[in-house]
Amino acid sequence: MFGSASRKVADVAHSLSETLSNASRTLAGRWRRFGDTVTENTDILRRRETTITTGDGQSPPVSGDAGHVFAPGNRPISDDVADRIAETGWDTDPITLRTHSTDAGTVVSPRSWEEWTAGAPPPFHSGLFRSRDGLTELFRMNIDNGVRLDRLEPRTPINPHFNCHGYTFSRNGGAGWLTGRRVDGILSDNGFRRISDPITARPGDVVVYRNDDATITHSGVVAEVTSGEVQVDSKQGPLAVVRHRLREVTGMYGSNVEVYRTDRPGGRFLTPVENTAKQSSSWPTAESTHDS
Repeated sequence: MFGSASRKVADVAHSLSETLSNASRTLAGRWRRFGDTVTENTDILRRRETTITTGDGQSPPVSGDAGHVFAPGNRPISDDVADRIAETGWDTDPITLRTHSTDAGTVVSPRSWEEWTAGAPPPFHSGLFRSRDGLTELFRMNIDNGVRLDRLEPRTPINPHFNCHGYTFSRNGGAGWLTGRRVDGILSDNGFRRISDPITARPGDVVVYRNDDATITHSGVVAEVTSGEVQVDSKQGPLAVVRHRLREVTGMYGSNVEVYRTDRPGGRFLTPVENTAKQSSSWPTAESTHDS
């Protein structure tokens, strides 16, 4: 749970900028559903009369520092959002995170939702991901910006502890918020090869979405191929895993869609490193439970 926002609402995402200096460029490439630039998102949020505040209730500019907290407004939840949330449900208990490695020995450390949001540029910093109100706001942003929820079939409850790449490359999301910058290396190290014709995809193949700059913005897994239609399961940032047609989310993540396959025994999953298990951070945090 997650192209430009005008085309459809990050690392979710799924990955956002790893540094604030790259915020504008990476928002366009990694969280296309939220807008091509922070300025675009500002306009969207203003049109929707959403409040971005600091602790004292003042409204800072969206281009301000990452310390500002996003505070969802008290607008009524639409029937579309309420129905989807009720259908999807929540699964926010802590999960087990693990360090993983590729077949070439590259170590992939797990990253929690708190670690990921700490480096996200405004307005997509920790406040938006810290409570049910914040994640509900993501649903509203999706609908407001043209997402057809009726074309995204929920497959799991909402779970903020891992993103799309964590879902694609680790069992039970154990890699947490895996950055998109890792994906090309994983594909190379673990013997993935690109399938030239997506229609020949098989269940278990990996689907990678890239923007116009070739930045990886999203990933998922082929669930089934029926009547020439490829169906993909992918996680929408901090939200749920949904099933959708191969190109249903290209407005969100970019039209460059690639399918990869590997014949390794572990399939698409990274190899867990022994004795590295740790529990993810609680969600929501104690300081934000009043918002839930």
